[in-house]
Amino acid sequence: MNSKLIVYPTDFSDCAKNALAYVIAMGKALKCKIKIVHAIEMGGIATSEENPNILLETITVLEEYAEQMLERLKKEIVSFGLECDYDILQGRTLFLKDYMQNLNPLMIVMGTIGKNNLENKIFGSLAAQTIRNPKSIVLAIPEKAKFNNLSEIVFATDYHINDKTSIELIKKITTYFKARLRVIHICEDINSVKQDRHNLLKLENEISKSISSKNLHFELLFGEDPEDKLLEFLEKSKPDMLCLITRQRNFIERIFDRSLAKKMVNHTNIPVLVFSRFDKK
Repeated sequence: MNSKLIVYPTDFSDCAKNALAYVIAMGKALKCKIKIVHAIEMGGIATSEENPNILLETITVLEEYAEQMLERLKKEIVSFGLECDYDILQGRTLFLKDYMQNLNPLMIVMGTIGKNNLENKIFGSLAAQTIRNPKSIVLAIPEKAKFNNLSEIVFATDYHINDKTSIELIKKITTYFKARLRVIHICEDINSVKQDRHNLLKLENEISKSISSKNLHFELLFGEDPEDKLLEFLEKSKPDMLCLITRQRNFIERIFDRSLAKKMVNHTNIPVLVFSRFDKK
């Protein structure tokens, strides 16, 4: 996690604007530079307009509008004492892979639902390309999430080997905001409760070495359907952020799909910080 860059994609929608407060919060907590990204999807424009002169004029107008909006966003972010610049991307989503690899960001912070399905697909692809890099993280902001402060953060663990690495970054956030950290594990099999308790205690001993115990709380939950149990827990506890590790390559694409967003993200209005850890094959 040596990168000091946070990428903030925007389509200038209300949902994207809503994510801005979290971009600033993460930039301050993690001492990162902000890169604002706006994508102009060329495929749809080129298909609808065959006249090259009109096509060029259309692209120029879109770029000029984007430049004005991005300058405003940059000015607002800089006013918080953060370094910031921006890029306007042209082309189809297939170019995003090389772009993200060159940036090598620590984190991408973005709203989960944009103006329309096309733009949401673009930015969902951008997030998906980001998590191909194991050093980066995605913070998905639900449409109705409102940033006040981060006073309580939940980390859902599955005792993955990379828990310690993830905790190091979460610790920076909890320290900056003086937040309480609740570490939970959902046990799916009643027969493994004893082992899960042992694992959770072991993790507690490790984490307690670097985080004050007064800001730490550990819980073992039981549920045959972990996703439903997690939703139930979030609805009751209402934390300010959920952190989790996924080893599923399509998890971020699913987060940006309306069906899962409605159930997992927008349903709770809780931002989800996703650490991606893909096992080598």
